[in-house]
Amino acid sequence: MPVVDLSYGGPQDARYLLFSVSKGVSAIAAQHAHADGRLDLDAPLCDVWPAMRRTATRRITTRHVLSHQAGLPLVDQELTVEDHLAGKLETALERQEPYWEPGTKHGYHAITYGALLDGVFQRALGISVAEYIHAHIRQPLGLGVPPSDNHDVLPLRTRPPMRTPLQLARPGLLFDSVGLGLLEDPSVFNQPDVLAAPWPATNLVAGARDLARLYAAAVGPVDDVRLLDTESSAALARTRSIGLDEVLGEPSHFGSGVQRPTARLPLLGPASYGHDGHAGSLALADPRFSVGMAFTTNVSPPVGGASAAALTLVAAARHCLNASGRSTTE
Repeated sequence: MPVVDLSYGGPQDARYLLFSVSKGVSAIAAQHAHADGRLDLDAPLCDVWPAMRRTATRRITTRHVLSHQAGLPLVDQELTVEDHLAGKLETALERQEPYWEPGTKHGYHAITYGALLDGVFQRALGISVAEYIHAHIRQPLGLGVPPSDNHDVLPLRTRPPMRTPLQLARPGLLFDSVGLGLLEDPSVFNQPDVLAAPWPATNLVAGARDLARLYAAAVGPVDDVRLLDTESSAALARTRSIGLDEVLGEPSHFGSGVQRPTARLPLLGPASYGHDGHAGSLALADPRFSVGMAFTTNVSPPVGGASAAALTLVAAARHCLNASGRSTTE
């Protein structure tokens, strides 16, 4: 049940475009499908995706995609917004040579994560990630279902993106080649056709209440619905890649599609997991306290990822939880 519910600066039932917060929800969906025997996260993509049966890509698994180890953080082909809407990123990925041997390094797959994961879902399950989330997450939990026109989504208020000091100190890293792609001008996501695109890495539309409820259901029962059992939740969070990120140029830490704590993003503590987004939003869970938490905003911070307000609220929640001394694992 809700413990704290804060609303500030906007309608209480507002919904937001959440950018990479989408990745965490898609990762929960992938782990749910794996636990249910529908999807083998450790099988090569080429088992269901024949175009990936090339020498360089035949060993890439869905787990590699989720943990940003697939070596395909970008494609050499320049794609327009219209190309992305037409699904050309997927076909470009089928021809792309990996930037490193899959499984040996990691680097943030900001946009390609979605095309690769959706490609697997479409071929292995016959439905998209968005359709799976609707059937197995939204409906069981009674979460709000976005209308097709998305007319009530608050428009993004963007500002020019900045690089962090760590990124500026490491010129020539892959980040310089990757850039931000579709995220160079986030305001493009205010376009109705882009906002409605079913991209599982960037285009989740939701409010904070629904996100908190979803993450809480990943680590404990919510109205008798639990998305992941204890073993599956632990598998989702288990560290798969950690250290210098080949794309971001700074340390990152991932489980199977979720972010784990780092100095920049400490979350609620060492057991917690979640995902932030380019425009400042953040959603997370902590199995120690069987708690989910979310912060949503449409005001983009100067540096991509969770906003200062989100990090401040998480710090306050972390203090309160630790001070309570109560843990479901004790």
